[in-house]
Amino acid sequence: MDTKKPRGRQQEAVESSANCLLVIAPPGCGKTEVLAMRAEHLLASGKIRPNRRILAITFTNRARDNLRSRLEEQLGGNRLRSSILVANFHELSARIVEAHHRTIGLAPGFTYPRPAWLRRALSELTSDRARHRQVKEILGSLKREPLTDGQLVERIRETGNSDVLALEERRLEANYIDFGDLLRHTQLLLRNKRVSHLFQLHFDAILVDEFQDLSLQQYEITQHMCSRNITYVGDPHQGIFGWAGADPVHVLQDIRSRADQTIDLDVNFRSSPAVLRVINSVSSSLGSAPLHAAEPEEWKSGDHAYAVQYATDSDEAAGIVSLTDYLAEKCPEDTVGVICRAEYRRSALNSAYENARYTPQFWDYALDNPRVTRLLKRHSKHVDAGLTFDQQVDELRERATGSFNPADVDAISEVHEACEQLMQHTDSNLPLSEFMNRLRDTTMSAISPGVHVLNAHVGKGQQFDWVVVMGLEEGHVPSSYSTTPAEVLEDQRILLVMLSRARKGVFLTCARSNRNQYGRLFHNEASRWWTDMESSCQPLSPSVAVAMRVM
Repeated sequence: MDTKKPRGRQQEAVESSANCLLVIAPPGCGKTEVLAMRAEHLLASGKIRPNRRILAITFTNRARDNLRSRLEEQLGGNRLRSSILVANFHELSARIVEAHHRTIGLAPGFTYPRPAWLRRALSELTSDRARHRQVKEILGSLKREPLTDGQLVERIRETGNSDVLALEERRLEANYIDFGDLLRHTQLLLRNKRVSHLFQLHFDAILVDEFQDLSLQQYEITQHMCSRNITYVGDPHQGIFGWAGADPVHVLQDIRSRADQTIDLDVNFRSSPAVLRVINSVSSSLGSAPLHAAEPEEWKSGDHAYAVQYATDSDEAAGIVSLTDYLAEKCPEDTVGVICRAEYRRSALNSAYENARYTPQFWDYALDNPRVTRLLKRHSKHVDAGLTFDQQVDELRERATGSFNPADVDAISEVHEACEQLMQHTDSNLPLSEFMNRLRDTTMSAISPGVHVLNAHVGKGQQFDWVVVMGLEEGHVPSSYSTTPAEVLEDQRILLVMLSRARKGVFLTCARSNRNQYGRLFHNEASRWWTDMESSCQPLSPSVAVAMRVM
């Protein structure tokens, strides 16, 4: 096992005797390692009584898998399986709703979340995307309240929005549960003291990852699940999910009022001094203390932090593809992340990668998720080739989703998304199994070596050896949709998250003009944070200038 020992203030966090512990962990300070080592300490010190377990809870599948991998390295597979449940909120909620749905009068036989269901239902209501967005915003807000289905319908009627009411009535008729419903039902169930007491008898400790991403609803769920040995770990300066209901200000305020001890970590174990200079240039105005590399002398390869302004987004895209081809060839065992604030700004880049020597993995495409692709390839071999392509995809969907525990709603959702993408290739004139064999397959790991293209939010909690942060212009970073000081502040935190994914080096790019997906030309100014970041970088070396196509 690759066990680790705590260093610096990590040791205080790992060995704390506080019943409620708050750990502030800025980027790269070993948050996941602290959680794994604290789990080991709680087990070894007898804090976890016989026949009780630890609940480790986080947000996404990727974050869950990373945490589980680190716990397994620290504890070993057998000990992990017998002592700890690692889950994300949707998975945990699905387990609770599946077991106790009758308590709140929920009819059995319900269908778990599928993004395609919501898209189709909305498209049948209206083709107006603005109305789609409004419906989802209203429902998202209302479903973060502890409302029964009947109360929810009444609240929707009060809004006077007929689209929202029609969609909710259709959902109830279909006995379909969406992601917001899972959390809403779970909150209601855990408010039943008999139900919450069952879980508190089962779990003697809870480890909550990324507390700054909790909505008040999710925060309440964590409080009901366990009443002792509670640990919240995260960083308020990385709270970037306000649009999804996260409330870092009030969550942190309440945790501080309950915590017996608060520990601030201040040493970065991830990034080079060059990367940290760029990170500190952004985080200082957020009120964050400067981060320092734990062992700066180990970064012998020199400083790698560069900033380049291009004339157009096409020039920027060509420079990024050239750079990532160069890095993938020069450092074949390294990971390279190209991170963009939002997908719409990537149009030129997506086109440029069609001619790249090293094909990237696009994290926003379910078919380009190695775990999902490998699963679908395996099941496609057993699909009846005599069916039409669409029928083969439907059979593949049933086979693949049936292989999961129904509670793993995020993984099942990924399969549904991948199959929706497969439906777009119905005119390929190939049997499904042959089509699947043509898809890129990679060895499964947390992040495989090579080039990865992703948007800001899906990269949360990940790290890459090299990171390109692109599109650093006003209107994109911060977004033109960010019109209030609070929204601009969250965009600054999003920028901090993008930068702090980097280990060895970071490359910053912006374009003085770009075209959107409809061909409209925009003239840009560099992001308001560009000057501070650029001044923390070093001049381009000749080799980097050539790699990035800077003339």
